[in-house]
Amino acid sequence: MTGWGRLTVVALVGWTAAFGAESWRLARAVVSLYRANDRLESTARTLDARSREIAGLSAQIHADSEESEFLDRLPNFLPQDRGFLRTQHVIAGEVSELRRQVGQRLRGSLHVVVDAKANKLYLKKGLKLLWQADCSVGRGGTLVDARTGRRWEFVTPRGEFRVIGKAENPEWVKPDWAYVEAREPIPPPEDPSRKVPGELGAFVLNLGDGYLIHGTLHEELLGRPASHGCVRLAAADLKRLYETVPVGTKVFIY
Repeated sequence: MTGWGRLTVVALVGWTAAFGAESWRLARAVVSLYRANDRLESTARTLDARSREIAGLSAQIHADSEESEFLDRLPNFLPQDRGFLRTQHVIAGEVSELRRQVGQRLRGSLHVVVDAKANKLYLKKGLKLLWQADCSVGRGGTLVDARTGRRWEFVTPRGEFRVIGKAENPEWVKPDWAYVEAREPIPPPEDPSRKVPGELGAFVLNLGDGYLIHGTLHEELLGRPASHGCVRLAAADLKRLYETVPVGTKVFIY
């Protein structure tokens, strides 16, 4: 073999050895990479499990906190004094007896109930509720005429009343207080300017002494005390009440 051939063989052997060493290092790097990836996946699974465990503990702590608050409040409405429970039992019995007496008095008759605190109107037959609606009762307060000293209180009276009359498309005859409130001169009693159509809605039920059940131009205020003493209803509820309740029907306001 010539010198050139021997040199070629030596170079080839050297290149092969270098390639093999590099391949070996590459293989080890790949194996190391796979192992690192396995460790990362294992760590991720561990973190996920711990995260779920922490979430479960948080939920349990929240539940325990709510239970603790409930137990703390329990003595407020379930005291240790057994006399309290006996008293509640007696009261329940008295309420039941009162309902029976009211039922006998009403004898299944149709009647209207107005809850002035809740601003609710109920139509009942005996003790059975037929339907209910939001209403507005007197807003309260007093108006004084500085010139004459006359006073008006804008409250809805409590007690037992009757529907003494009904009318369609009523005209509101403005009372003196309306002019005093608006700081306008008070016209004579028969002045045509006192008549205001449409102010009371399409229907009116007269309870006497100037108190009415009527409609309103401001239905957004229903459910709150907003009137000058009358009971206001939405147009649809007023129509339903007008068509259902005859003259003579009792109205209880409390």
